Amino acid sequence: MHYLRSVAFDTLVVLWTLVLSPAIPLLWAFDASSAKVRAVSQLWSHGIVFLLKYVVGLDYREQGRDNIPVGPCIIACNHQSLWETVALCVIFPDASIVAKKELLNIPVVGWFLHRYPMILVDRSAGRQALKQMIAEARAAIGEGRKVLIFPQGTRQAVGEPMTFHAAGIAALYTNLDIPVLPTAHNSGLFWGKKTLMIHSGNISLSYLPPIPPGLDRKEFQAKVERQISEEASRLIKAADAKVVS
Repeated sequence: MHYLRSVAFDTLVVLWTLVLSPAIPLLWAFDASSAKVRAVSQLWSHGIVFLLKYVVGLDYREQGRDNIPVGPCIIACNHQSLWETVALCVIFPDASIVAKKELLNIPVVGWFLHRYPMILVDRSAGRQALKQMIAEARAAIGEGRKVLIFPQGTRQAVGEPMTFHAAGIAALYTNLDIPVLPTAHNSGLFWGKKTLMIHSGNISLSYLPPIPPGLDRKEFQAKVERQISEEASRLIKAADAKVVS
């Protein structure tokens, strides 16, 4: 049954994207503002979350919402599947997301990401990339927005050892003087890294107490990695037997 649901979901995602596609030339022709581009992107993302819930039977539950800072913060989240890239856009509609610059090469999508705006990092540029990331993140928080980063750098499947790219999250923490919200989930149990097959059930998304600014860089890095890893493992163990095939 989950195979048929997954196929139906994929088909409807394509159709939903086609329905919204006429907005693209209009946004481009009128040099639409970032707010308008985000509004269209939000509409698309809400549609995907809707299809996941009502076609696949995949929903999510949030834990620890009281831990989310009211103002700007850095959301540091683990990365297991495509789910969190869409769901977190819905949950944090104004967040500026740190992503790899290679995404700009995707036709149409690249233009959307640039205008969103996302913080697109050229990982081969070393220190210059970090400076650019910090500058763009500072601009985002200056607008009262949050910054979302996946410190692992790429999706890692459930069961793989969690590894982190320390430079990005540490650079943001030490330069922006705002709290970091450690966030973890178990989406990989339901939507694997290398498969389009999606299982029904409830993804758990957990927000841990924010880490205040001011810690030593190494102390912060060890703390945020430990908290995300331990919470992700806890959520996976708690839900492993409940995944619906």
